[in-house]
Amino acid sequence: MAEQIPLLELKNLKTYFKTDEGIVRAVDGVSYSIMAGESLGVVGESGSGKSVTQISVLGLIPQPPGFIPGGEILFKGQDLLKMPKAELRKIRGNRISMIWQDPMTSLNPFLKVSRQLIEPLQIHQNMGTEDARAKAIKMLERVGIPAPSERFDQYPHQFSGGMRQRVMIAMALLNEPELLIADEPTTALDVTIQAQILELMKDLRRDLGTGLIIITHDLGVVAGMADRIVVMYAGRVVESAPSRQLFERPAHPYTVGLLKSVPRLDRGRAERLIPIEGRPPNVSKPIPGCAFAPRCAWAMSKCHQEWPPAVEVEPGRISQCWRATEVFEAELGTHASSEKVEKFEKKARESQAESKEANHG
Repeated sequence: MAEQIPLLELKNLKTYFKTDEGIVRAVDGVSYSIMAGESLGVVGESGSGKSVTQISVLGLIPQPPGFIPGGEILFKGQDLLKMPKAELRKIRGNRISMIWQDPMTSLNPFLKVSRQLIEPLQIHQNMGTEDARAKAIKMLERVGIPAPSERFDQYPHQFSGGMRQRVMIAMALLNEPELLIADEPTTALDVTIQAQILELMKDLRRDLGTGLIIITHDLGVVAGMADRIVVMYAGRVVESAPSRQLFERPAHPYTVGLLKSVPRLDRGRAERLIPIEGRPPNVSKPIPGCAFAPRCAWAMSKCHQEWPPAVEVEPGRISQCWRATEVFEAELGTHASSEKVEKFEKKARESQAESKEANHG
């Protein structure tokens, strides 16, 4: 039986920007893949390269100042970076769609929602106005817009934030894409609307068989949505694992930090949050070792000098950390208390201090 080709596969993708301060390495050698019908969560702090990676996939990096010096973006085996712009336009918005972070700035405030929904059907499916109108109204109904026929010819400002996000989802799904990219789809929405939007995306993915990449800094969102999770930091992938396994036994100190900085309702007030100290690095400057090393309690001298190799801590689980096996075996997932995490981090610091003394001695 032939091996299944990934729906999307990134190989050593690099996306840089020329600035007055130097070359900003926003995406610096990112590799991961998603299969048809799979849901992939991409998490990390602001500035980690999550969104720029997906904008690169869509071919929407402004050039200049942006440029892609290397890597491959394979969509069903075809390299999008080598594809003529006319061919890429046939894929973008049709076979690959994106739900943008802020629906108010993504929807044109001067155009009625009807025109913005009909346009992609006319461009990609060559539909007549009446057929496109009927399909768009049906999709609005499917995403939960009340009285879609009456609201179809309204302007974006006449919709609430949650309704505008539903319109964006409807627009992205109209051409029944094979891959849907959702960039912070629940930002600025209240928790009730967030739950509705996430449930809607889950239902549509199941019904249409669409692959889903969900970009977020909210681990709570990917916990219930993603089959696998990719953790990014400073433009690179630092960990990749099936969702449940990552939450149970993270294998990178940065992932541990993300998990322990999220409030837990089941632990009560006694459970303290452990913030990640420091700030993300300036990616316009060369980083010789691990970018997380200056903020990491587990860091050794080697971490500041050499970028760690990919370590497979168990089948299907990759961590880019010199101490990946130790972190993994410590079992510092969501079940671990703050005290346990602090204990292991203190032990790691003491071990490093003893090693330094021995070397100086």
